[in-house]
This record gives sequence, structure tokens and C-alpha cells, in this order.
Amino acid sequence: MKRIAISLAEFEQIIEKNYIYVDKTRYLYEIVSKDKYYFLSRPRRFGKTLFIDTLKTFYEGKRELFKDLYVYDQEWDWEEYPIIRLDYNIIPTENRNILEESIRKSLNEIAKNYGIEMETDKAYYQFPELVKKLSEKYNKGVVILIDEYDKPIISNLGKDLGDEQKRRLQIAKENQEFLKILYDNLKPLEPYLQLVFITGVSKFSKVSIFSTLNNLIELDMHPRFSAMLGYTEEELRDNFKGHFEAFADKMDIRLGELYEKFKLMYNGFRFSDEAEKVYNPYSIAKALDYQKIDNYWFESGTPTFLVDLIKEQKFDVTGLNNLEVGRNKLKAYDITKLKLIPLLFQTGYLTIKDVEDNIIYTLGYPNHEVEGGLTQNLLEEFTDDRVETPIIHRIKKSLLNRDYEQFMEYMKSLFASIANINIPKSLEEREHYYHSIFYLVGVLFSDNNLNVYSELLTSEGRIDMLVKTEENIFIIEFKCNQSAEKAVEQIKEKNYADKFKIEEKEVVLIGINFDTEKRNVSEFEVRHNDK
Repeated sequence: MKRIAISLAEFEQIIEKNYIYVDKTRYLYEIVSKDKYYFLSRPRRFGKTLFIDTLKTFYEGKRELFKDLYVYDQEWDWEEYPIIRLDYNIIPTENRNILEESIRKSLNEIAKNYGIEMETDKAYYQFPELVKKLSEKYNKGVVILIDEYDKPIISNLGKDLGDEQKRRLQIAKENQEFLKILYDNLKPLEPYLQLVFITGVSKFSKVSIFSTLNNLIELDMHPRFSAMLGYTEEELRDNFKGHFEAFADKMDIRLGELYEKFKLMYNGFRFSDEAEKVYNPYSIAKALDYQKIDNYWFESGTPTFLVDLIKEQKFDVTGLNNLEVGRNKLKAYDITKLKLIPLLFQTGYLTIKDVEDNIIYTLGYPNHEVEGGLTQNLLEEFTDDRVETPIIHRIKKSLLNRDYEQFMEYMKSLFASIANINIPKSLEEREHYYHSIFYLVGVLFSDNNLNVYSELLTSEGRIDMLVKTEENIFIIEFKCNQSAEKAVEQIKEKNYADKFKIEEKEVVLIGINFDTEKRNVSEFEVRHNDK
């Protein structure tokens, strides 16, 4: 059984050391055999660097490494082309001077490897000089591969406040200006180029970075390239079956049941109008290698910047899983006018759930891993890290055991732990704040024994929270400064329970009232639906 490569992103090593390689070379062949300029944005840890490296190996003419892959038997000259690869994962970008010096050193190193003597010492002059000299020396077009082009910008949009935030924004702007000067060389260099392939996490407006590349083909929402990175259901089962079988044996469950658990946890990323969905490859590799279903994507980096932006813009976190937006809301943005929705979509925290008439897009969390990870980060930010995992586990366990008194005691304990946090002063903002905390805690209940749905739409309104176990369905309504009885009456008046009658589970109605002055739960009421 072939091994799983978790963090290895070098195509040649993966093939030579007999790691699993999911064949994506049909996309590679379509790219190299048609046009010249391409751009692809995908979330972090989604295989962008491996694809760049695969392109590099392909243009090095190393055909034998592609044996048994799609591209091996396709019509191609398999000659070696000169390559300029800039990988911003390893290029220091703390400010413009460091960025410029880093790129200068990178270009000099590439020139040295190809035996090219450079006459200029400024990076934005060296770039066109190196391209022309490489093309003339080898009598071929130059392949330019740029990985994580946006890192010099977004790495300076972190968690800072006040003057420091302004300083870092200024650094981001200066880095952006320098990169624009550098990339503006690409269009005049067209006669010397074979291919330009650029990847990144985010998608800034063309005017801000690639203003001269008006023929840049954007693959990020292209329907034919929706599964170019990540694993489809078929790819997952074909390439990793042996590892799934070993995992299922260890857990003593059916193989099909394990596939379903993985689907809920890691599948669901959709990048175009096509309904095709993919798995995050990093999470799959970690889960199968560790033989444990867990949240791995967030281990490799937390969305601090996005969480800060959500808080700063007072975005309604209870609506993140059911956003309806126009297609234009998913387009590129400028760093001076940060838009939360395209940021969340491009970085993978939200994905396309449905498309209506090619105009209206419904966005939501792609899977449990992303929903749980982002929710945990939001809860930590909203509560100054005062809500610990044990209390959430105990709240969940008491609900599973239908110990309602204990459930409410734990809920009160949770809110008491954040009672002295500096919260909004207006009544409306306070109500929204506590409703958000209640929602975030509830979302974290989800696991293999308990599924949670928030803001669930019915024919007569939206349910605050629905919790499903093997035996029960709990419909929970949350009120502020009213009464628990009123919360339960709303559930009954709007017939929230009707759509669940066919599930043959006991339906329990729970009303919770929160006192914003006392900053805690003031009362709760539990009724069975038949009463």
C-alpha cells in the first residue's frame, strides 16, 4: 500500500518514493496546450504548491516521472524549458525593502543556476532581463511560476490595532505597489514567454496587481477546473481505499460508514456553478495517517485576520451558514476596501451551497471541520478565551442524557464565566452579542452522536437551534429580556416541529430567556411536543 504524503509538495519525490499521487495532469495538459496566462486562487493547504511543482517537473521534460498518469501519452515535445519560479512561501516579505531584496536574491540565484550574467541590480529590472536572456540562450519561451503571489500583502493584514494596524496596512500597500511594478513587465515580455501560472489564496482586483495582463485566464470559478485541486469522492475512494479499510477495521465500523463520516467532516468545497464538490487534501492526509477524525486544517493556521474583521464589522455570525449573495459579491477586492464575504469565500471558510438562475448564490460552511474550527475561533475572540472545552462538553453531554436541569446549570456557568467582559452598551447590541454566544456554543455541540442546525428555515420562520440525537430532536428558541414561556409558545405557534414528525423521534421544545442586565440565563422551560 502506497504511503500518504502529508506536507510533501515536491512531485518528483512523491513519485520516486512511491507516495500516493492523485492524478490531476489532465488539468495540467489543458493548461499547457491552450493559453499562456493563468491565475488560480484556492484556500491554503489545498495543493497549490504541489501543482506548481508538477508544472515545473513537466517543463523540465522529465517524462518518465509521469508514467501511468494522464499526461504521459498526450502529444507533447517533452523538451526542457527555462523556468523562473517565485515561491512566496519562502520569500521574506516583512516590508517592501526586504521583499525587493529577497526577490533580487531569488532572481540572481536562478540566473546563476542557468549560467546567466545579470547586468542590473534592481529586481524589477532584473526580472525582464532574466526572462529575455533565458529565452535567447535556450531559444524557447520561459515558464514563469508564481506561488502564493498575495502572501506579501495578506501577511501584513494581521491582528493589530490602532497605529500598528495603519502601519501594517501601509506595508501591505507598499508591497502591493512593488509587485505591480514587477508584474507589469509580463505583458511586454509576451514574445519571450511560454507560460505564466500564478496562484494565491485571495483574489485582488486586476487593477491593483496585474493591470497589464488583460488576457489573464482566471481559473478560480471556471467550471472545467472546479476539481483541479482537492479530491472528488471518486478520487478519494480510488486512491485511498486501503487506508480507509485499515481505519474502518481499527474503528470496528463498516467502510461505508467511515466514508460518510469523512464526507460530513471534510467534503463540501465547491468553487464554481458546477455542483462538483471536493475534499481538502491536507485534512484527508492527516486524518488517514493519524487514523483519527479531527480538525486538522485549523492546526496549520488560524484565521485571526478574518475573525478580527468579523468582530470589527459586527457581522451577524448566526447567519454565516445561510448567506444569499449576488455573483458580484464573490469577485476580487482591494485591500483598502476589505469585503468580508469574498474574503471568507476565497479563503475557504464559506463555499457555494446553491446557485439560483446563475445570479443568486447561497453560501455556507463547506463541512463540519471548517464550521467547528471557525466557530471555536470566533467563540474565543468573543469571550476573551474564557469558555473552555470541558464546559461545552458537559453542556452537550447533559442534553444527550436529557438532564435538563444540569443542562441549564452548565449554561449558567458558561455565561457567568464571561459576565464581566466589556460588552456593547446598547440593548440591541447586547441581545445580539448573547445570542451570538449561544449560537457559537451550540454549533460546537456537533459530533458523531449529535447534529446541530442553526437558523434552520421552515415555512413559517427560522428555528434558532435544532439538535438531533439518535432518539430526540430538540428545538431551542432563545429570547432576551422576555420569557422562556414566550420562546416555547413561538415554537408551537409557528409549527416548527411539524416538519420533523416523519422522523419518529421524540421532539422536545426548549425555551431559554436571557437577562442582559444580569448577564445570564434567567429562566428556561422544557415541553414535549405532544403537551
